[in-house]
Amino acid sequence: MTFGLEVSNALDSFRIPAQYLIALDNRALHFALQPWQFLIRAFHVLSVCVFFGAILVLDLRLLGLGRDIPLKPLARLALPVVYVSLGITMLTGFVLFFYEPLAVGSHDWLTPKLLFIALGFCNAAWFNLSYLPAQLILPHGLTRAGQIAAVTSILLWGLAILCGCLNAEPPPRLYLNS
Repeated sequence: MTFGLEVSNALDSFRIPAQYLIALDNRALHFALQPWQFLIRAFHVLSVCVFFGAILVLDLRLLGLGRDIPLKPLARLALPVVYVSLGITMLTGFVLFFYEPLAVGSHDWLTPKLLFIALGFCNAAWFNLSYLPAQLILPHGLTRAGQIAAVTSILLWGLAILCGCLNAEPPPRLYLNS
């Protein structure tokens, strides 16, 4: 209850401006995707799970868990899964955004989610270009840079998923059993 006062959100200044979201709204696309949107959303959630699971396995190995598992074969197995699931995640994410740009773009946690995704890409690019080749030739694959990148990766991708979950539903207006 606001008693006639407008309550602003701390993230309001980081939102995508409404006029841009209105310009992106396409009712023809919305109605064409409407019968499929739950299936698209399910593929999005599933691909996010697969992506994060594959990243988590690699990052935990870089942190020292499962030292008996050779890093090079594990990376050869997991990285294609990461790339394919990332592609599906991005494709379905874009489709869901353009399905309802006003609703999705007005979520409080969309901008932080996009920021964490961008930082996750930067961390992955920095690590893959600078340190991954050295990690793969070491017997244990554990340098300090690899450990820092692994912890950063887990945190950034985990925070992106958390922001996505916070966007899922507004808080209930009425709590049951109260």
